[in-house]
Amino acid sequence: MTSFHSTLSRRDFMKSLGVVGAGLGTISAAAPVFHDLDEVTSSAIGINKNPW
Repeated sequence: MTSFHSTLSRRDFMKSLGVVGAGLGTISAAAPVFHDLDEVTSSAIGINKNPW
């Protein structure tokens, strides 16, 4: 137990924060945005065609 601190530097931490932030930004921009249930049911995603 000679080392109590992490070997992750500030620079690596900030780079990983930027990568995560960019990933979340692209995911949120690509996902469809629905404001209420009428928009969900009128879209192609909201239609469930179940054979039973």
